[in-house]
Amino acid sequence: MIQKYAIHLAGLFMALVFSLSVTPVLADEHQPLLDRNQFSIGGGISSNSIDTRKNDENNEIGFQLFGAYHLPGVNLMDGVGSSVEFGLMDYGFRRDSTGIWATFTVDGLISGDVGWLARAGLDIGDDSGLMMGAGISFLIDLKSDLRFEYVVRDDVDSWQVNYLYHLK
Repeated sequence: MIQKYAIHLAGLFMALVFSLSVTPVLADEHQPLLDRNQFSIGGGISSNSIDTRKNDENNEIGFQLFGAYHLPGVNLMDGVGSSVEFGLMDYGFRRDSTGIWATFTVDGLISGDVGWLARAGLDIGDDSGLMMGAGISFLIDLKSDLRFEYVVRDDVDSWQVNYLYHLK
């Protein structure tokens, strides 16, 4: 089952990479459909818990790998950025507990190198359904962030520590 999700995620990633070299929508401008400077990649670990009333399993450590595309033209208000993020997560439970997910994420600065983020989207796989989360980020340098997040899904709740590397 994990191979199926890995293949889907790899296909999605390859489609996004391919789109970097796609002929422009407006032929006169000769710009790619997606700007490679807006991509980020990341990974992290999570402490995952399932509602014990529904299942005997309690808490497990899992991991995830993800990609992000910053949307510079989509700003909800001053100082708030937005992106689309997609990833593959293994919750760490003994049963097949892997899924792919996609979210719309907003973020902004609180002060100095400390920021906030919030996300909403879908998880497809073992815990299919809506997912939402929020957290704090710390700017490590101009190319990387460290994020601490709490993410809620239908059955699995996660405390996550994620590293995000900006390709620009």
